Amino acid sequence: MKPDEILKYCLENLEGSVLVESWGEKGIFYNPGRVLKRGVYILTVKEKDGDNDKGSKLDRPGVYREVT
Repeated sequence: MKPDEILKYCLENLEGSVLVESWGEKGIFYNPGRVLKRGVYILTVKEKDGDNDKGSKLDRPGVYREVT
């Protein structure tokens, strides 16, 4: 699956989930009714290296990292 497909699947199938974009990452949080600022972290999809993480070499085509 591609990153956007993973995120779309989660949003459509995990009731109360919301998408949060921050620091070049897209994350899914459990936050029914958006009561909390973000919610409870479920997963993050990272598609590019950050300043503190160059070792993953996510700048290669088709490469991403999913953290759950």
